[in-house]
Amino acid sequence: MRKTLILAFSFLLIAASCGGDSPRGGPGISGSDGGAVASTEAPSSTDGDSTVIDLEPEDVVLTAGLVRFDDCDTLLDHLHTEYSARVGPWGFDQGGWFGPVGARRSGDDADMAMAESAAAEPAAPSAAPVEGVDFSGTNVQEAGVDEADIVKTDGNRIFTLSSDRLVVVDAASRRTVGSVAVAEGWGRELFIDGDSLLLITRSHSESGDGSETVLQRIDVSGGTPRIVETLNVQGNYISARSVGGTARVILRYDPQWNFPFVFPQNESAEDVAEAANRAAVLNSTLDDWLPHYTLGSADSSTGSLMVPCDDVHAPSVFSGFGVTTVISVPIDGDFDPSSSTAVMAPGDTVYASTGSLYVATTRWLDPGEFGGEDDWDEDGWRDAWSERRTSVHRFDISGDAAAYTSSGEVLGVIRNQFSLSEHNGYLRIVTTVGDPWGEESESQVRVLSTDDDIMVEVGSVGDIGRGENVQSVRFVGDIGYVVTFRQIDPFYTIDLSDPTDPRILGELKIPGFSSYLHPISDTLVLGVGSDADPEGRVTGAKVSLFDVSDLTEPREVSVWTAPDGWNDVGWDHRAFLWWAPEELAVIPVTVWNEWSGAVVLRVADGTITEVGRVDHEIAGQEPGRTDCRKLTAADLPSTDMEDFRTELEYFISDDYNAVLACEPGEAGMTGFECPRDSWMDMLTEEAESLGLLRGEESVSICWPSDSPDVIVRSIVISDELWTLGFKGWGSFDGQAPARLHVNDLQTLARLAALEL
Repeated sequence: MRKTLILAFSFLLIAASCGGDSPRGGPGISGSDGGAVASTEAPSSTDGDSTVIDLEPEDVVLTAGLVRFDDCDTLLDHLHTEYSARVGPWGFDQGGWFGPVGARRSGDDADMAMAESAAAEPAAPSAAPVEGVDFSGTNVQEAGVDEADIVKTDGNRIFTLSSDRLVVVDAASRRTVGSVAVAEGWGRELFIDGDSLLLITRSHSESGDGSETVLQRIDVSGGTPRIVETLNVQGNYISARSVGGTARVILRYDPQWNFPFVFPQNESAEDVAEAANRAAVLNSTLDDWLPHYTLGSADSSTGSLMVPCDDVHAPSVFSGFGVTTVISVPIDGDFDPSSSTAVMAPGDTVYASTGSLYVATTRWLDPGEFGGEDDWDEDGWRDAWSERRTSVHRFDISGDAAAYTSSGEVLGVIRNQFSLSEHNGYLRIVTTVGDPWGEESESQVRVLSTDDDIMVEVGSVGDIGRGENVQSVRFVGDIGYVVTFRQIDPFYTIDLSDPTDPRILGELKIPGFSSYLHPISDTLVLGVGSDADPEGRVTGAKVSLFDVSDLTEPREVSVWTAPDGWNDVGWDHRAFLWWAPEELAVIPVTVWNEWSGAVVLRVADGTITEVGRVDHEIAGQEPGRTDCRKLTAADLPSTDMEDFRTELEYFISDDYNAVLACEPGEAGMTGFECPRDSWMDMLTEEAESLGLLRGEESVSICWPSDSPDVIVRSIVISDELWTLGFKGWGSFDGQAPARLHVNDLQTLARLAALEL
C-alpha cells in the first residue's frame, strides 16, 4: 500500500522531535537537525508550499546530523536534558533497544581489497623484505588499511602471543629470541611499525561499566621486548585500523552502569523510583558519562577524562546509550590521550578506508512507541524487528587525529564490516530489512553521501535474497558482490558505477553458500564457506571459484569440498591467506572427529586444486599413545556386568574411557584428558582388590580431549609457510600456549615446530 508523505517544515519538526530531546542552536552548541530523506524515483507533485511524493514507507530513510559542544558546561547540560527525559523507574529502559550488528574491475588499484594481490618487482638483495612479495601480511578488507591481529611479521621477525606473553621469533633461525609478560586480559591484537609494537588488550575495570582496554607500546629493537608505555582506558575494545603508521583504536563505553538507579518493588512505587532515577541523572557530572584514562611509563603516571569536551559530539537524532571513542595512536610514537574524539552513541562494527573510518551499530525502535514492552503482541515484536535500523558515524582520519564529521541511519541491519565500503566519496552499505528468518525479508544496497554533517541516501537497489540471510558481501571498485542463503546460494553481481542508480546485473544459484569473498583478479572471485544439500542442510566446508568476466552471467567454474568439515573464515577473515605470487590459498579447516589443520589450494587456470594439508600433530603424539599399561575387559575377572562389584569394572568395560595402570613417572595419554585427584586413589584401591595392578602401579582414568590442535593463522616468508595454532576451541587471544610450525611452501614438508 502506497502512502503520501508531505515533506513540509512541520514534518521536519515532528521528525526531529521524535528522534530525541537534545537542545539545538543554544549557547555553545552548533549543528543541524536530522530529517527524513526520501531517495526514490517516484513521481512528485507540488501543492502550495508542500511537496508531495508517492513512495513505499520502507523507502524513507531517517538521517542524523551532529550536535557539537564548545565547552564542558554545555556538554553536561545536553546530557542532563537528553537522558533525564529517557530515564524511567527501571533506569534507562525506554530509550530503545540496542544490539550488536550481527563485510574493481578497473581504476585505482588502491580500491582492490586484497592484502597480497599487488604485483611488484623483486626487492634487491640488500633491501628490506617487501610485503606481498617476500612475505605476507594480514588479510585485510582494504589495501593500505592494516587491521590489528594476533600475529604480525616484518619478513624477518614474527610477533605473536602465547601464555600471556609477547613472543618474538627470528624467521631465519626459526628460534624464539625474546618474550615479555604483557597486561592481563583477553582478546589481544597488535600492530607493528619498524621496531615499535602496539599491543591492545581487553581487560576488566573495577569502576565504570567494568570494561577496560589496555594499550601498550613495546620496543622490539633488541633481543628482548621492552614495554615503554601503558595506557589504560575505560571501555570495551571493538576494533582497530592503521593507516600510514597511525593506529585508530575504537572503544565502546557504557556509562549507564555508573548511575545508582533504584528499582520499584511494586507498581505503586514506580513514580518514586522514576523520580529518584531522574534526580541521579540530573545530579551527574562528566565523570559519570565519559571514559577515564591512566597513562604510565617508567618515569611517571597521569590520568583524567579521556576525551576533551570540545571533541565530544552527539547525533541530533538519539542513537542509543553509549560512548564510542576513537583514539589516535602513532605506533612508533608516544601516547597522547588528548588525540581522541567521541560520539555519544554506541558502536559495534568498524570499517575504514584510507581516509575515513565508520562505526556502525544496530538500533531498535523505542518500545514506548508500541505502548510499552509489556503490551507487545506477536505482531508488535515482528514490527519492531522489521524496523531495526543501522546508525553509522563517520570520522575523517586523513589527519593526525580522527575528526568526527557526520552521522546517518538506514533501515535494516548489516552482517559485518564487509557490508560497508567507501568509494569515490560514497558509502555503500548492505542491510537486511525484516525478520531474517521470515519469508518477507529482503536485502538492499544503499548508497550514502555526506551533505554537511548528515549522511543522505542518493541511490539504492533492493529485492536481494528475499526470505534469505546475507552471508557475505564484497565491494570491488564499482562492483558489489552479495551472497544470500536459505536453501541455495544466490550470488549477486551489482553495478554501482552510477551511485544514484545501482543495478543488479546477474544472479547465480548454487548449493551451499560463501561466508567470505576474496577477489583474486579482475575476473575471478574466491568464495569460502559451506556446502549444503538441496534442503539447505550444511554438509561440510566448501571453496568456490566464481568467473565474473561477464557480470550478467556469473559462473561457478570450480569447487573444492571437505565433507563434515568447517572453517571460521566467515567469522574472521584474517584466518584466510591468499599468496598471489604462487596462486595459493591457505584455509584453516576442521573435519569432525577426523582432522584439524590448514588446506593449501592452488587456484590457477580456472581450477581449484588441493596441493596438500598441514597440521600441528607431532610425531609420537598421535592420539592414544601412552607409556602406561592400558587395562581392558580381558583383564577383568568377569565381563558379565551382573558380577561387577566395583565402579572401576564399569569404566574398564566402557569403550569411551581409557583406564591406565601407570608406574611412578608414567602418566597421561596423548589426545586424552587424564586428571589426577583423590577419586583416582579410590579406583586404585579397587584395582588392587581385583588383582589388576603390578608393582607400584596406580590407576588413571582418561577420556578423549575435546580440544583439537587448530591452526588459526598462516604466513608466507620467502619460500616457507608458517602456521600459528593452539590447542582449543574458538578464537585465539594469547592466553593459551601457542605453537608455530614451518613447512616448505612447495612440498609442504615440515621444517620446524616451535612451542612458544
